[in-house]
Amino acid sequence: MKVVNSNEMREIDRYTIDNIGIPGIVLMENAAMAVVSETIQLIRKCKKIVICCGIGNNGGDGFAIARILKCNNIDVSIVIIGDTSKIKGDAKINYDIARKLDINIFEYSSEEKQQNVENILEKSDVIFDAIFGTGLCREITGKYLEIINIINKVNAYKIAVDIPSGLNANTGHVLGACILADKTISFCLPKVGLLLYPGLGYVGDLIIADIGIPNRSLERIESNISIMDDYNFRNFMPKRKAMSHKGTYGKILVIAGTEKMAGAAVMTTLASYRTGAGLVKTFIEKSISSIITTCVPEAIIETYTRNGNNLLEEDKNKLLDNLKWADTIAIGPGLSNDDITREMLEIIINNYDKKIVIDADGINVLAKDLDILNKRKSEIVITPHIGEMSRLTKYSISDITNNTINIAREFSEKYGVTCVLKSSRTITASKKGIVNINIYGNSGMATAGSGDVLTGIIVSLIAQGMNPFDGAILGVYIHSKAGDKAKEEVGEYALIANDIINSIPYVMKLGYNE
Repeated sequence: MKVVNSNEMREIDRYTIDNIGIPGIVLMENAAMAVVSETIQLIRKCKKIVICCGIGNNGGDGFAIARILKCNNIDVSIVIIGDTSKIKGDAKINYDIARKLDINIFEYSSEEKQQNVENILEKSDVIFDAIFGTGLCREITGKYLEIINIINKVNAYKIAVDIPSGLNANTGHVLGACILADKTISFCLPKVGLLLYPGLGYVGDLIIADIGIPNRSLERIESNISIMDDYNFRNFMPKRKAMSHKGTYGKILVIAGTEKMAGAAVMTTLASYRTGAGLVKTFIEKSISSIITTCVPEAIIETYTRNGNNLLEEDKNKLLDNLKWADTIAIGPGLSNDDITREMLEIIINNYDKKIVIDADGINVLAKDLDILNKRKSEIVITPHIGEMSRLTKYSISDITNNTINIAREFSEKYGVTCVLKSSRTITASKKGIVNINIYGNSGMATAGSGDVLTGIIVSLIAQGMNPFDGAILGVYIHSKAGDKAKEEVGEYALIANDIINSIPYVMKLGYNE
């Protein structure tokens, strides 16, 4: 599904009205009807409904919602913030109708009226927020700041119309203050700011409502941001063939694990198999190789000796021979950030011309010398978390956290790689600047080994024939949905990486259901 910014949404509306010929008042009516449809069961159980409206089109949506509720014999009041003489266009039409229907309308203006409004809000059961729409880009001050703070304090269920007022639709940043919504009903397409922190923490339950905008209007916008949903998941899944063999589904070389972190190799290998790979060979330090045989008996083992600062000549030759065998390589989980890891990574990048997934200490090696990437012959996926991305880019963790999309996109375009920037909202960026935002997962997945599992999932999908960008998007989706399933089973506190692996079959099965 496409994700848009405020300018793209404005252009969709403009084209629909001016070129398709659907009047703005019709779209406003559809939006109001959609909000009522999504909330009517809740509203009928409540006595005091208040709709807080600004003086723009978002306020117009609020006036229309009030009129629909009034016509359904629901007691509703309107609070207006702003100069009512400046209400115009479609919003003015709905404002005038609300007045003629004798809906209680209160203005948040003089000190006396402000106290009256505050009393009304404190007694309300449900408050609709229709103050600011997606076009807001300035800091909130004055009466608007006061009313938002009052709304947030009262013990009412809060429903944001299109977007919580105070949220930047393009970045997810809070513009001084923001309505803390229990539910947000947004129109037509998701907006970027609804999906990213800190704004995501103000959205509550997010619903994307259809308001009758034709596909032709949507297709004109070439948004370079998307989300993966359950429908697209099924279309993305690599297909299985009745007439096939293990080689059909890819040969993966996993280079992972050391004495201190042997489990990383296990989790990457096992996750690769669980996601559908045909053959997985683990290239691992000889002294700990038995852990793979014990934990993943399906795996093929190839060993090397970690002795000193360099690979033995015979081990280099083993690695080179295995490059010829492998369809896809994963390198980094549980390796040390040392000269041997660098040597293995350089051998792969200089000699391998297929597809590589680089994680963990593979990324830490790159952070010391990004020029290694300039020698690549293969397509590369990197999977850094925020700290690793800071080491790669030299941006601060704070800068990356507040600007994940642009920084992931910038790195991918500069170095010609797919970047999976792991965070509470994982961002996958292609070398062409296309971005996918993952909207699933939970805090229980912030646990040791979770990233190793993701690496195994992504490399498996690529080995089965997916291109690196699509494989990374689907891999992040499967990983997070498996994490959500694991949360159902064990909760967020107890969740460990093995729980994610154990839930992969559940997610994969859903993908294969017709």
